[in-house]
Amino acid sequence: MPTLELSHLQTIVRAMHDIAVTDGVHDAERVMLRSFYENCQREASALASFDDLIAMPFDLAAVAGDFRQPGQQAALLHSCLLLAHADGNYSAGERAKVQEFAAALGVSAAELGRIEEGVADHLLQQISRISNMDALQEVAKELQQS
Repeated sequence: MPTLELSHLQTIVRAMHDIAVTDGVHDAERVMLRSFYENCQREASALASFDDLIAMPFDLAAVAGDFRQPGQQAALLHSCLLLAHADGNYSAGERAKVQEFAAALGVSAAELGRIEEGVADHLLQQISRISNMDALQEVAKELQQS
């Protein structure tokens, strides 16, 4: 488990927000993002509000040095990918932004591919209890194509 300090969590939230605005923030993304940060804020007694945090300009390259451990890098990318899928569509713009983040962090395309597969597997596990197998197979196809 990577060591994540409050500054890491705030950067992750800002990165996730940057992903969300790529194709317009959807309600599911907004709810997920706000809830995630507010839970972190309570646990860490953070002073910055969610609205203040996302209002700050975001440049991952400026903070990438704070994410030196592979686990920290994976946590940021994993979180961004979960958010990108929250609206049911991992868009080309979101994919390009995630690839940009991976490059800024020094994460190879192969490693990013493994992280993307892990997120897809995680999402499939979450819906594996669905009794409508046709719908489940359709979702699996969409995740594999994205």
